[in-house]
Amino acid sequence: MERKLRRPGLRSEGSVGAANWSNSRATYIPNVDDTVKQQIMDALRVRNQGENIIGLCGPDKRVQHFANTAIRIAERDQLFQKIVTTTVTKKPDINNLQTQIGDAIGLNFDDKGGVVKSTWWKFGNNKRISTAERAALLCAKMKELQTVLVVLHDVHGRLEFGEIGIPFGDDHNGCKILVTSTSVQVLSEQIKVHKLIQISNI
Repeated sequence: MERKLRRPGLRSEGSVGAANWSNSRATYIPNVDDTVKQQIMDALRVRNQGENIIGLCGPDKRVQHFANTAIRIAERDQLFQKIVTTTVTKKPDINNLQTQIGDAIGLNFDDKGGVVKSTWWKFGNNKRISTAERAALLCAKMKELQTVLVVLHDVHGRLEFGEIGIPFGDDHNGCKILVTSTSVQVLSEQIKVHKLIQISNI
């Protein structure tokens, strides 16, 4: 019976193989970590191929290691204008996620009252705004960036990117979302990632 991970629209790549040298021709065979790292970076570099949401699944420490490595390489190679990282946890606080992402891209929300400190938004400097209005503001600000990477750590369930204010796909092809989780089901069935990379526990 075909597994759900193989359904159309989802590419799944596992981490297999081991590091060694072939005795016959002394050819280096990439190890598991090299292979996974390459898969992640290839997914981050590709543009306009419908792979905006990338899922990274495996043991928590291993997932964190690969995500952080990918961020360092992306920063070094200047793949994105901005790289935003935030932790979601089991009970996501949408306002808090919006604030963290906003801070990273230069959009400052007031933590206490949801007052946006900006002169360019129609709500004004001292207007209390709703979560939906904050999402619209955040989305508009992110669209000003030609390329942006949003890394969402420790996702445990369904998450609506539009509710947060994260544009992707046709709405913003330059926005990549890297989602980490210990659950394959969360990434494939609830987040519905475009590409799933699984990390083994070694």
